[in-house]
Amino acid sequence: MTLAVAWIRRIRDVEELVIATDSRLRFGCAWDCCPKTFPLPRGDAAICFAGGTMYAYPLLLQIRSAVEFHRRSLNRAQDLTDLKGHLLRVMNDMCSQIDDLPVGQTDPERPDAYFLLGGYSWKHHRFVLWTIHFDAHLKKFTFRPAKPWPGVKGKRLFAIVGDCVDEAKRRLVALLKGKGKLTTGGFDMEPFEVLRDMIRERVDPRIGGPPQVVKVYRHLNATPYGVYWPKKKGGRVTLLGRPLLDYERTQSLVLDPDDLKADPTWRYESEGEPADD
Repeated sequence: MTLAVAWIRRIRDVEELVIATDSRLRFGCAWDCCPKTFPLPRGDAAICFAGGTMYAYPLLLQIRSAVEFHRRSLNRAQDLTDLKGHLLRVMNDMCSQIDDLPVGQTDPERPDAYFLLGGYSWKHHRFVLWTIHFDAHLKKFTFRPAKPWPGVKGKRLFAIVGDCVDEAKRRLVALLKGKGKLTTGGFDMEPFEVLRDMIRERVDPRIGGPPQVVKVYRHLNATPYGVYWPKKKGGRVTLLGRPLLDYERTQSLVLDPDDLKADPTWRYESEGEPADD
């Protein structure tokens, strides 16, 4: 019920990690304002999910708590590459505590949730990115690091999970080829362009709603970006998938999904919040 992508964006000599997802959950209908991307409280990382929420939401909430209420994790004394192992142990310990199964069932249902975890490692002086998935053979969550794009002159790191992954990869290759970037250079916002187009074209009923965007910088800050949706002209400002109410303000930059420029001056002029009903 998601398409989630993460990549290292490189503009000249500056790099940043970008994570983007759609905003749709399905449960017999479509709900297009649901959070799927979460900056971690420590500031240097973010995590997103794809798949069922029965596992994803409890795990994400406890992951955030595990970071927030441990001093060395919260203040980043514990590097992200070390924190990753702790978070996996938290996830697997939580899953081991599922009990009271239906009669005749010996194991809980296999988790259908996938996660992208990424950020900046001060220990290794580089961005790191992992896919976290449930291994049916090991019967636990494990990880695999994102690998550089093969056959490319330049640094290109990319990870993707969710629905229509093969279609998204095909579109990404075609887009890079059309820009003359298939075998050279890094990413700009091409993965976001693919996500945007697949949402707009309604490629799959499991993918929809405003794109959610979080960037992680080398100065150890993770920042959500607003997105004008469905377009800047006539659209609404959305933040982490939710359209803001008329009186709401945001300090986040707001991305035009078409020219891919962020608006640093957006303000909503208002006399304040309406009175409670």
